[in-house]
Amino acid sequence: MPRLDIRLKTDLSATTVCGTGPERTEEKVRCKELSLSGCLLVGLKTEPQSIFALSLVLPVQGRIELAAELVKTSRNCAVVRFFFPNRQALSSLWGYMRRQAVELDICPYCGKGLDGARDTCTVCGQYLRFTENSYLDQHLQATFPDRIKDRLTKLDPSFLQQVIAFMDNNIMGLNQEASEEEFVGTAPAILKVFDMIRRAASTEMNILILGESGTGKELTAQAIHEKSVRKDKPFIIVNCAAIPDGLLEAELFGYEKGAFTGAVASKQGRFELADGGSIFLDEIGDLPAGLQAKLLRFLEDRTIERVGGKAGRRIDVRIIAATNCDLAAMVKKQNFRNDLFFRLNSFTIGLPPLRERGEDKVILAKYFFTKIGRAEQTHLAGFSEAALRTIRSYDWPGNVRELENLLERAMIVAESNVLDIDPSWICSPLPLGEGPGVRARGSLRDQEKQSILDALESCGGKIYGADGAAARLGLKPTTLYGKLRKHGIRSPKNDGQ
Repeated sequence: MPRLDIRLKTDLSATTVCGTGPERTEEKVRCKELSLSGCLLVGLKTEPQSIFALSLVLPVQGRIELAAELVKTSRNCAVVRFFFPNRQALSSLWGYMRRQAVELDICPYCGKGLDGARDTCTVCGQYLRFTENSYLDQHLQATFPDRIKDRLTKLDPSFLQQVIAFMDNNIMGLNQEASEEEFVGTAPAILKVFDMIRRAASTEMNILILGESGTGKELTAQAIHEKSVRKDKPFIIVNCAAIPDGLLEAELFGYEKGAFTGAVASKQGRFELADGGSIFLDEIGDLPAGLQAKLLRFLEDRTIERVGGKAGRRIDVRIIAATNCDLAAMVKKQNFRNDLFFRLNSFTIGLPPLRERGEDKVILAKYFFTKIGRAEQTHLAGFSEAALRTIRSYDWPGNVRELENLLERAMIVAESNVLDIDPSWICSPLPLGEGPGVRARGSLRDQEKQSILDALESCGGKIYGADGAAARLGLKPTTLYGKLRKHGIRSPKNDGQ
């Protein structure tokens, strides 16, 4: 394989600078070979451990300063690589080398003979019009893939992903992240959320996300993680309401072999799996009192203890918690620990319900129309005017999730080339706000329980699927299971799984 750079024999004066502070040393040397990316130095009296700078004297351009790193040494010689030379230094370097290169009768890249003036070498294909001012740009563009390939072979897959992300985000401007794709809208309340996410991501504080079911709490947590310095570490999700109380401690903190019947081997908990990254504790308001105390201890000393274990383990985890409950009211009723609430409440992000986001209802509907249409290869051309009026007028107590579920169902059964929404498809939702479907009597808890029972009855006990109770209520199935447990409702056998 031909070398990537022209390499010329030279005899130039140079000065190396090694070390810093009191250990800084300078030494006069000679540059005997020179390329655009490095050089060969001779005359070193001591063997350097590193070279931080190289001062090179060129006949016409004068002295240029280059940051350099040591590649290898042999006796009184050293090979150094120029470390990201700026454009001015690179141009000065090429200005000197160009005058030498035009007199060559062999290709300075592959060493083969040249038979007359050519734009490129017939052997290695490198650009040879050294007299042109555009040569440097042509050279950098032609050799860039091989230079990148040479470096990437030394990186593991996680670093390769960082390189790709950097090029996409900072060079190409393709900074759309998967976790943010559904954060669309122009309402002031959601624009404030965008700003809070950026602010929260730049800190290491615990984050508490508040919002009704379906407003995007998990999406918000993931966006915070992916914008933080922990983005290349694990992001572990735990729905505290979906795991039975008796299993939740072992699931969160792990257990040792023999800790209980069935513990045939030790197992890491979710906190250990999230070490170095973030853990998202959804439905934190459903955390049992005993685990609230254990979580508080972790927040104080960052140490977890497995079930059946005798020694603690220090874990570096950032906690992002979320709930649709009024934690402050729960604290007053002594259903949630006051000290834990204040530890979690370091940085709070409140997600607005869809009914308060105005025209965002339509913006989101059009976004989901495109997303679902792409996946389902739909023939639909757009929304009917009646469908848009329905979307604008409905309060969407199930929020963004309810809107997406309804559109998916409507698009699947659509028969014309425009999307209509049958008002009967909009079911009585969970009474989480001042929208339709909220019963006039009974406490909010009773209303919620009755709505769940009604949905289960109308769906024949089916929970999963577009026609299941979870979809009708605008909830995730795991969230619905947590609410079944909270209200003491037995899980139906015909759950649709």
